[in-house]
Amino acid sequence: MARLKAPQRREQLMDVATKLFARHGYEATTTAAIAEAAGITEPILYRHFKSKQELFIAIVRAVSAQTMKHWNDLIDGVTDPVERIRRVAAQFPGHIQKLSDAYHVIHGALSTSRDAKVMKVMKEHYARIEEFFVGVVSDGQKAGIFRRDMDPRVPAWQLINIGIGYAMVSLNLSKFDDSLIAQSIEFILRGLRK
Repeated sequence: MARLKAPQRREQLMDVATKLFARHGYEATTTAAIAEAAGITEPILYRHFKSKQELFIAIVRAVSAQTMKHWNDLIDGVTDPVERIRRVAAQFPGHIQKLSDAYHVIHGALSTSRDAKVMKVMKEHYARIEEFFVGVVSDGQKAGIFRRDMDPRVPAWQLINIGIGYAMVSLNLSKFDDSLIAQSIEFILRGLRK
């Protein structure tokens, strides 16, 4: 196997770890298993990531950055906050499928891990998502489209909870009826409007 440059090796290790974390869970996956699956030794893995925690943190931050970029690209140039929310919701099922292993990792850690550093990066991830939706809702409030008497974090967390629920059900149980997502979003939007 050709020797990879440091950035490519880090990327490879993140990809391999994501698959293993998704299949076996964060807690059950060892650095030895990650190194073996990547075709390297543990000391080489430790040159790129000091610990399993650091590797997990890098994965979550990468997924978070990808998600934020995807959503910001979707709403670029769209001034209507209602349309912004609809666009993100319409593309969400495809986004979840594209990053299915990473979302298995995130949701698995969210529901099972008690590791303080893992929970810290999970809080960062959801804080970024909250900030995104609070921004959209706040813009709608300033424009007079959405009610001003509501803390924008309330609908932001309704949207986040719909996303978590959709991802966990669709990735773990069965294909979810995507029309229910659209109906759920419209339900939230009705509550937001003046």
